[in-house]
Amino acid sequence: MESVALFWVFFKIGFLAFGGGWSIVGVIANNIVGKGWLSPEEFTHIISVSQLTPGPVAVNIATYVGFKICGVLGALVSTLGILLPPIIVIFAVGFFGRFIKLDKERLNDALRVGASSLVILTLYTLISSHHLEFTTFLIAAFSFLFFIKTKIDPVYIILGAAVAGMLISVL
Repeated sequence: MESVALFWVFFKIGFLAFGGGWSIVGVIANNIVGKGWLSPEEFTHIISVSQLTPGPVAVNIATYVGFKICGVLGALVSTLGILLPPIIVIFAVGFFGRFIKLDKERLNDALRVGASSLVILTLYTLISSHHLEFTTFLIAAFSFLFFIKTKIDPVYIILGAAVAGMLISVL
């Protein structure tokens, strides 16, 4: 019965997948942690593993959560649940798009606002589920400033933040 619940949760979430996987990580966390299936710490670990594995982060999270809760069957139904809605939407847009004239610029603007809101929800969910040390906040703030104010490759900013975190933990 939990496999049906997993499918339904990820099926509903899959309809919000505009803007990429990170835009719905917060929604996934609220649903999965909110139902008591996983603790906030377990969900954070799942996010870490999902980033390391190849593929879209939201699909990886769905697969991992499903496996953790219901084994292989849970992994399959969760993955299907999160992938099926975008496929349905693509077919519907392809079919009905021939009959309806849309202002694509206004649609893109609306989707951009919605996706940005979901990314902010994800950030809030991840930050609020952990005790954030002041030094960690400073590293994140300086990394963000370097990203928006310089032309330094983000890979180097991430590596610099990792080195700064290691140095601070040693001191």
